[in-house]
Amino acid sequence: MPPAPAYLWQVTLNMGGGQRSLRSDVTEQALIVVRPLLDLDVPQAVDGLGTVWAERYGSAIVVRVSDGTGPRCAIGVALRSRGAPRVWQALHEDGIAALATQPRDPPQAPWCGLVLADRMRERPREETMALVTLARVVGWAWVERDA
Repeated sequence: MPPAPAYLWQVTLNMGGGQRSLRSDVTEQALIVVRPLLDLDVPQAVDGLGTVWAERYGSAIVVRVSDGTGPRCAIGVALRSRGAPRVWQALHEDGIAALATQPRDPPQAPWCGLVLADRMRERPREETMALVTLARVVGWAWVERDA
C-alpha cells in the first residue's frame, strides 16, 4: 500500500482555490464518528447531518449529504490521479451549486473537494462551516482507510 500523504489539498469548488489540510487538523474523535459514513452505499439518516450516502470509485469516493429540503453538500476525495478525474467530474455533474472550478481540470491528487449546495448560502455560517470541517474529516478518514 502507498504511504499516507503528508497533506490533502482541500478545495471548495464553489469558490475555487484551496489550502493544505494536515492530518493534525482532525481529531481522532471526529474520525471515529465519520468512518462509518464511508460505508453507506444506500442513503441513510444520520443524526445531526441528514441523509448520507457514499459512492466509491476505486481509490476515490464521493459522500453526499442532504436533508428534507434537498442537497446540503457533496464531498469528493481522490488519493491518486487515476480516480481523480471521475470524482471531480461527478462533483461538477451534481448540479447542486454554481461552481468556480472547471470539470475537466481536477487538482493534483491527493485532494478533498467540497461542493456546498447553493441553498447553504442562506443557512447560518456555523452550519456551513460544519460541512467544511466534515469534508476535511471525510478526506482523512478515507486516507486512513486506504492506508
